[in-house]
Amino acid sequence: MAPFQMINDLFKHGLGELHVLHFDKGKLVFGHIVFEKGRLVIKDNNLLSGFKAAQFAPCWESGMLGVICLDPKEHKRPWEAITFYGLEQCNIPLDLSQTRHGALLAAQNQYGDKLVDFVGSVYRGYQLMMENHFLPIVMLKKASTRNGLDGLVVCDLRAAPMPISLINSIHDEVSQSVEKNLILTIDENLTLDDSEFNQMFKDYLPSDDKS
Repeated sequence: MAPFQMINDLFKHGLGELHVLHFDKGKLVFGHIVFEKGRLVIKDNNLLSGFKAAQFAPCWESGMLGVICLDPKEHKRPWEAITFYGLEQCNIPLDLSQTRHGALLAAQNQYGDKLVDFVGSVYRGYQLMMENHFLPIVMLKKASTRNGLDGLVVCDLRAAPMPISLINSIHDEVSQSVEKNLILTIDENLTLDDSEFNQMFKDYLPSDDKS
């Protein structure tokens, strides 16, 4: 299991928003990390009750997607959230099947961001994964990035055999967690002149071209 201090630091920066899969004395625990009665605990949502730990072995054997960690301030990242690093940016030995390896290499979004070498906000990283039919969950397993940062492994829950209805339920939960952190809020004191407004929102404004 990852060191408590690492988990605590990540929790202070939003780990509680992400779904966590953990094995405690052979028992599956799946849910969110919360601060309760003076300590951090995983609040099990019982979605995976009835499953055995061995059924989720594919998640860490061939379903690893990357690592989440905290970047030092000197990196001057433009995001405040936890950082996600794709597999090619991590020190994780993998024995991927040809099919899964191909899917990972092909995974990208409309902006050209590729999952295998992605570095950015965990929420943008999750969005990229889910757009490419991966279902990201955090495991309390320590791993490191190639630039020497320690963090926790992110795995694809779809790697484990589960009913489609259950996958859809978990997908909806994860989507809601991600979407609420990707919504842009506009400060009520923000003022823009017409040219600034048109520049920022030009792609969403109707065209004046009548031809």
